[in-house]
Amino acid sequence: MGVGDALMAIGEVIELKKKNPNAKFIIGDGNRSYWNEVFDNNPYIIRGSEENNYNEVIWIKNYEGNRPYKNYGDGLPKDKYNWKKYKALKGEFYFAKEEIAVAERVITAIKKNIGNRKIIFIEPHVKKRLGYENRDWGFHNWQKVVEELSSLYTFLQITYAERQPLKGSININGLNFRTSSAILSMCDLFLGPEGGMAHAAAATNRKAVVIWGGHISPDITGYDFHNNLYNKHPLSPCGSKNICMHCLEGLKKISTNEVIKEIKKIL
Repeated sequence: MGVGDALMAIGEVIELKKKNPNAKFIIGDGNRSYWNEVFDNNPYIIRGSEENNYNEVIWIKNYEGNRPYKNYGDGLPKDKYNWKKYKALKGEFYFAKEEIAVAERVITAIKKNIGNRKIIFIEPHVKKRLGYENRDWGFHNWQKVVEELSSLYTFLQITYAERQPLKGSININGLNFRTSSAILSMCDLFLGPEGGMAHAAAATNRKAVVIWGGHISPDITGYDFHNNLYNKHPLSPCGSKNICMHCLEGLKKISTNEVIKEIKKIL
């Protein structure tokens, strides 16, 4: 289960909790439950094995193969994601004391060297999944933004495995998603593509500049309080699982100058 999808599932829990204040929630299909690290410490979400411990339990049917923002069926094209009308609800984290402590140490150490300069949490990479290269703005573009703005702002990038770090950014390698999100919650802005960290930015109430291109629309899995750069084209959002010229052309239309302008507008 992807972390972004899990955070949107938490958003559904938050809304349902308002009408069902005594309920506990299980993410799954009614028989099998699914767990994700973002559910850790959440007092409202339980595992399937705990169902009989509570009087009121509601299943949230948002899992791989049954996403609320996708249409499924044998008659639908197999070479694309078939989006449907949906509105993402922002999730939330319940960070452990240890996660907060790590984040505070990281941010404190950075601020000792930069003073009052704003910190931008940047994520230049997209998920390695079929069709997701159609959301890839290009590493060189992210690098150019850092180069253009490094005299004004401090960029922080958290990498894992062999993911390439941006020159001119502070790079930390090997932290998990939760700890990375705790650090993000203490930054001034998120900058990156649609994906897990963009959902984490929403869940931690961070301002953001998010690059979408034309593969999926911010009207589906985006947030109104983020600055979303989207290619409004008759073919958007196409959802193609193959290399898509419409998506690539749409991404090219989003210039580094436009992204820099959006960042300055916020900060």
